Amino acid sequence: MSELIKDTKNGPVISLQRYWHILFKWKWTALLFFSVVVAGVTLFSFLVTPIYTASGSLWIEDQLNILPFADVQRFDPYSTPSTYSQLLRSRTLAAKTIDKHKLYENPKFVVKLPPGKRLPDPSDAVFREQLIENFLDSISVQPKERTRLLVVTFSARDPQLAAETLNALFDEYIDMIINQRYLTTEQATQFLRSQIDAVRSEIEQNEKKLSDYGSAKKILPLSPAEAPTITRFSEVNKALTEATIDRIKKYDNYSQLKSGIVANIPEPSQDSPIQKLREQYMTLSREYAKRLATLRPEYPEMQRLKSEIETVKEALQTETNNMISAAYADYQAALKKEQSLGGLLEQLRNEAFTANSSTIVYNSLKVELENKKALLESLSKRQSETDVSSRLTDQAANVWIVDRASLPLRPAFPNKKLNVLLALLIGLAGGVGLTILIEYMNQTIKTSKDIASSTGLPTLGVIPSFDAEVHPRGPRSEFSKLAQIIWGKKESKKRSSSRPISTINGQTPSTRGLGQSSETPARNMIELIVSREPQSIQAESYRSIRTTLLISSPPGKIKSILVTSPLAREGKSATLANLGITLSQANKRVVIVDADLRKPKQNKIFGINAGWGLTHFVSSFIDSSDIVRPTQFSNLFLISSGPLPTSPIELLTSEKMDYLIAFLKRSFDYILFDSPPVLAVSDALAMGPMVDAVILVARGGQTPMPALKQAKQRLDSHKLKCLGVIVNGVNLIEQDGYYAKEYYQYSKSD
Repeated sequence: MSELIKDTKNGPVISLQRYWHILFKWKWTALLFFSVVVAGVTLFSFLVTPIYTASGSLWIEDQLNILPFADVQRFDPYSTPSTYSQLLRSRTLAAKTIDKHKLYENPKFVVKLPPGKRLPDPSDAVFREQLIENFLDSISVQPKERTRLLVVTFSARDPQLAAETLNALFDEYIDMIINQRYLTTEQATQFLRSQIDAVRSEIEQNEKKLSDYGSAKKILPLSPAEAPTITRFSEVNKALTEATIDRIKKYDNYSQLKSGIVANIPEPSQDSPIQKLREQYMTLSREYAKRLATLRPEYPEMQRLKSEIETVKEALQTETNNMISAAYADYQAALKKEQSLGGLLEQLRNEAFTANSSTIVYNSLKVELENKKALLESLSKRQSETDVSSRLTDQAANVWIVDRASLPLRPAFPNKKLNVLLALLIGLAGGVGLTILIEYMNQTIKTSKDIASSTGLPTLGVIPSFDAEVHPRGPRSEFSKLAQIIWGKKESKKRSSSRPISTINGQTPSTRGLGQSSETPARNMIELIVSREPQSIQAESYRSIRTTLLISSPPGKIKSILVTSPLAREGKSATLANLGITLSQANKRVVIVDADLRKPKQNKIFGINAGWGLTHFVSSFIDSSDIVRPTQFSNLFLISSGPLPTSPIELLTSEKMDYLIAFLKRSFDYILFDSPPVLAVSDALAMGPMVDAVILVARGGQTPMPALKQAKQRLDSHKLKCLGVIVNGVNLIEQDGYYAKEYYQYSKSD
């Protein structure tokens, strides 16, 4: 089935045969595109410096499980996978890795330097930014789905460099986490130590006070009336101890937040504002640093980025301050609660002294001492666990290396097999697509539908391409045509200049064909083809045009016809000559007037010696019958151009020209005027009012549709009657004449 879309009403029929013809028409262009793509990709794949990618993985625990004390690592700045990924791609970590392992001295990491050129100074700010950007561009961090693994890769031109650099990055990353946690826990240890010292001092004072008071008062056991007072005192004292512990914890929280940097502030929620602002700040900072290598800070784009960074930084600082303020408010609330309970305890103590009960006072002091010891024990436990945590220098607690980077054996880029396969597919698809695009861009006349859509004129007939029947089009011709479509260049004049000159200085036509010399190229065999090859499809097309002219108007209504074309080399002279022969074969007296006083051709086509011509009659006093000369064809006569004048339009619009046309109308059935192109000169427009009608000749695949449309507009502006268009060199398949072509070839074989 050849059809892809069937025509139901007036729509086009898109067929596989049509696309195949387009591809065959531009086969050399498609083949060139295919060859360039495949060759280019193949050469690139084999010549480009290969890139090796080393891969490793890290295991991330959500919480620390080493110590039982729940609050020791409460402030974990690395609580989310996104934070870990951002830290692995941080500029600080990249700079530390580059400096510690001196990557700036490795030419394979920096750039490919010419022989003898020294590496830039690593202290240069621009060079350093380029190194960091190059390092970060080589890193990829991807969390493995449904696991706690982070897969990290590093790409470099050398496999050993890629593996060593990635392992160095892992080591520096874990060291950074350990150092940061050590600093945090060390601060907490110092704070707890000061609190323990203060509580221990209070205990010593209370023990001495209790001992002295008991010895002096000779304390007796509590009476039943004194027991509730001691119980209440014990409860308040216990609450005060808990409030003191809570106040210490919240102050610890507040102090760590206040002393911490912006990037290390803990954030439990992935979608919290401070987390989003932190990621946005890092992204903008990287973008600014990347562009700083090529743009100056005062450029508008850099100023805009800097303004955005400052805005995000201010918002991040605001969120940080809000978090610190909230922690401070919690601390103040805990402090007020502690002070309130302390006041209540002091009130109970005063009441005991007021009651003058030595036993109550003694037991109150004893309860207070026991609670102070409990507070000391709690603080000591936390201080010891924090101290142990601060000394965990051998591991990163909840981050450890699962797989260190090994030496990559094969390059990750380029994938030669995949590239060549993709090149084959892209070259094939691109070549086909390019041919369709070229055909779409080809705004030349190809079919009668193009003429009707651009001008509204009828197509009097089409003359099949003669060149394609004799010589298949080669790559040079195709590329020349492609250049004409893209840049509007005309085809080389060398081809068109080699017109056949069948008679030179009065010689008769060659026996090899009327009007054709032995050196005539095949494309010029269309001249007089009606006589030379009467059974050809071209001759049949000319006879079809003759029939159209004869039946389209009443006899004698249209006798004088001017034949012109929009542009040069459209084949109007050959068309007029063949049309004159077909009319003479229909027993019509026909005269051809070569009114192209710039580049006349009719006397060469018919092989008639130069003699009296049109310019002789118009410019001198000779009889009109003296310039009418018979041809080798019955009923066909010719008036040659004569000497070329300096001002053709003045001669063509003279009164003698009107007299000549009137004379010819009385003597002949049809007068055919050969005129210059209508868009090149105004000769045809000047002669138009003198004749009955005008016929335009266009060449298929060469005449631009805008040119034909403009020619029609010029004829309309001078109110000239145009019978229609004759198209030369039409491809039969494009003209939907596939079956006619098959029939023609079949008849020739018979």
